[in-house]
Amino acid sequence: FKTIPFLLLIIIVTSLQSCSQYGYEANLEVTVKGLLSGNPRSGLLVQVFYSREDASQLFDPVTPVLETNEWGEVFIYGLDPGINYYIRIDALLNTSIKRSGQLRSGANNRTVRIL
Repeated sequence: FKTIPFLLLIIIVTSLQSCSQYGYEANLEVTVKGLLSGNPRSGLLVQVFYSREDASQLFDPVTPVLETNEWGEVFIYGLDPGINYYIRIDALLNTSIKRSGQLRSGANNRTVRIL
């Protein structure tokens, strides 16, 4: 019975190490720029999804629809670290779906160029 508290301690320490590896939350700054001009694109609609299929069908979004600011940026908070998300960007005549890359705990940046 003396080994049970020791085993519990090992389980707790292992759990805390895995939490610290990925942290508790990832934030994502998406910057949208024009493909040819490189200028920021304001007023575009951005939404995050778990899969490309979900993004193309607008099914089960992770975030509400956000609008890029005058610098072409949106800020998304409270995502799960260790996940590759799909970012859907809707312009007037064009929709783009891009991968976020695997997010780390804390701040993450992704620049997307669209037509």
